[in-house]
Amino acid sequence: MVTWRPVTGEIIRFDHSLATIQSFEEYFASHRIIARGHDGGDSYTVELAITGRRRRVACLDEEDNVVPGPALAELVESMDKELRKVQIEIGGHVAWGNIDLGEVDVTWDDVDSIEVGPEALVDDEDIEGAYPDVLDGPMLLISDLSFAELPRYAAQTGSQIAAFELGKANVILADQPMPRRKAHASPLFVIMLSMDPGGVENPILAVRQEGSRQVWAWDYQLEDVSWVAQNEVARDFAHEELGEGAFVTRVCADLPDTNRDLLRAALLGDPAEAGRNISDALNLPVEVGDCLEGLLEARLIPGAVVFEPKPFTERIQTTVAYEVAGHGRATPTFWKVYRKLYLEHPLFMEAVASAQAGLGVIMFAAGVKKWNRPSGKILAGVGGALAVNSGTRILTTQWVQAALEYEGLAPRAFSATSSPTAPTAETAPSVDSAE
Repeated sequence: MVTWRPVTGEIIRFDHSLATIQSFEEYFASHRIIARGHDGGDSYTVELAITGRRRRVACLDEEDNVVPGPALAELVESMDKELRKVQIEIGGHVAWGNIDLGEVDVTWDDVDSIEVGPEALVDDEDIEGAYPDVLDGPMLLISDLSFAELPRYAAQTGSQIAAFELGKANVILADQPMPRRKAHASPLFVIMLSMDPGGVENPILAVRQEGSRQVWAWDYQLEDVSWVAQNEVARDFAHEELGEGAFVTRVCADLPDTNRDLLRAALLGDPAEAGRNISDALNLPVEVGDCLEGLLEARLIPGAVVFEPKPFTERIQTTVAYEVAGHGRATPTFWKVYRKLYLEHPLFMEAVASAQAGLGVIMFAAGVKKWNRPSGKILAGVGGALAVNSGTRILTTQWVQAALEYEGLAPRAFSATSSPTAPTAETAPSVDSAE
């Protein structure tokens, strides 16, 4: 299945009599390029759908099927040749057309061409699409960040972070922005909504998915070009993959329970109400909307697990507890086996470890007696390793057990046949127990 992502650009009109809106739309129609546009006077904003590493543009074939067409770079080059008195910049590819000045013909040989490669389209996370400047207010993240990763983010943010489960993702709320790279580098999928507590600036909404990031423009004005509006297949595709439809499609791909109509309405509605409207569209508790509007602290969201800024040693303890409990990056099956062997039957584990330690001591003593022989040194080394290993395992298990009990995740709450259930807005530990 082809995955599409939108890309925007503009065509600057140096001569309105030659670079007409009609000529642009005729170009898209003749090449059957699915596009949206907006006449801004001296410039024409255009939006296309692209796919793959070559960034091939969506178009219709002769049988009215949406297919990957020319690469974006090839498209810009083609537009440069066919359109007159324009400068084209789409998705980082820039071209100036040949300008007839009478006796002087300015061509590509006379002007340094500017070709902005993919390295200029990604930030330091190697993600296509620039990272937006976040606002100094409440932040909502919905991503695959695990609970085990949140203690260090709370420390880096310097304030409490609340979290609960939403399907396969986790909802994370903070009263102020989370760190840029460190909070967003690891997730494969993330919805970020950053709010201005004063309500002066429009919210910042970004969706990162499959190596690309899209930032929503609240002043979106683009409309289907004429031929797209008249073709049902092209029109339906533009409705789903361009503009607000692109955001709705991407969000629903990871959060299938999202109300598509409410989310589309939220994107096209009043930005001042975006926090509550988007929260409602995602079926989040009403308190999340209150938090995004600055009416409620994140730590007071009912049922959420709260992570506080802690010193390094305490952060490690919390991280290990949630990792062992199955709320981390490691495979849950691994920790299920670990809990069954070491935590659910501690007395048996200690008995085995003690027996191993005793055997190690005996082997070490026997090896010392035969130290002058090669076999003695080997026996002593193996015996010492067994003793140290068993002792370390006992101490580590006791430390992990203490960490789990401190965080309210003690293994006695686990069943022997299933992994622990991640906290949700309804089932998560209370604020007091999480602290």
